[in-house]
Amino acid sequence: MQYIALIGCGLMGGSLGLALRTHRPDVDIVGWDGPGTLATALKMGAISRSAESLEDAVSNADLIVLAAPLSATVALFEEIGPMVREGVWIHDLCSVKQPVAQATAKHLPHCHFVGGHPMTGSEKSGIRHADAALYENATYILCPDEASAALDGYVSLQGLLRDTGARLLEMTPEAHDRVAARVSHLPQILSVLLVNLADAGRRQDPELLRLAAGGFRDMTRIASSPFAMWSDILEGNRDEAMQVLDAFSSLLDSLRDDLDDGNMAAIGDRFRQAEQLRDFIPTDSKGFLKPLADVFVFTADRPGALVDLTGALHEANLSIKDIELLRIRENTGGTFRLGFDTASEADAAVRSLNAAGFTAYRL
Repeated sequence: MQYIALIGCGLMGGSLGLALRTHRPDVDIVGWDGPGTLATALKMGAISRSAESLEDAVSNADLIVLAAPLSATVALFEEIGPMVREGVWIHDLCSVKQPVAQATAKHLPHCHFVGGHPMTGSEKSGIRHADAALYENATYILCPDEASAALDGYVSLQGLLRDTGARLLEMTPEAHDRVAARVSHLPQILSVLLVNLADAGRRQDPELLRLAAGGFRDMTRIASSPFAMWSDILEGNRDEAMQVLDAFSSLLDSLRDDLDDGNMAAIGDRFRQAEQLRDFIPTDSKGFLKPLADVFVFTADRPGALVDLTGALHEANLSIKDIELLRIRENTGGTFRLGFDTASEADAAVRSLNAAGFTAYRL
């Protein structure tokens, strides 16, 4: 796969181009997008050259990567169908997989298709915010069709994507959309509704948002995501989104009934179950992902604490593969979860952090 046509050179496509050109400089990446975007992508080094037309970009490609919104991607499949040669590999980066798989089966039956969803991003968009490290340590879901998964070209595609630093996970399109509705789409919807509810409450309590810090701020961080992106996602995965909303509504009704009846024992069971499961989420990696070795570290609420933490690990030549702030108490401190490649690295991190004055441990 020496010739890649990159259709869409915004944040996701541009970051992919930068990562590949950093680690695979032998690959020729030809970009197609608007003139201004292409000029910036070329200047930044995300592409090796720009195509004069869509057909120019795709007609001789070994691999075509579509980094565009869902509706645009589906339309592009129909447009490029007559332009591409038989046996070319097609890959997309859309957040919903079933509509994409259906579109390729219809318009590109003579090609090898592997759907993709890199679970990474930024609050900013556009080529100017592209980053070669965006895919580093991100879960990158692949949804190959059965025929494509059996070919050597699929192994080559996996190798390319691993070179971005991503961690690959295989799923069917159906499983992907079902899971995404529960762990991505529903949290987005609930985040928006929480902010909507707070906004309505300001009429009675104008100071409401001044007190909405801590947990509320954390739970609603994603409420600022642009609707232009989510409109495509929710429309494309409407059936699964409806099912998960129904399931959540049933849970909410049940909790409301328990509260109305004063059944604190039942509510307490829900809290304890959620606490136990939440604590397992970082370490309960399954499927094709190799679980990271986790370290938990408490740091005081003081300027420079995080710098000292990462500095201690740097001095020990230890690389953090994942980091998550689990909880924070203002004027007290917070607990971080740090992920390392191996158990031995995690053990070394505990020793280094404790020696530097932190409270670090493994479960």
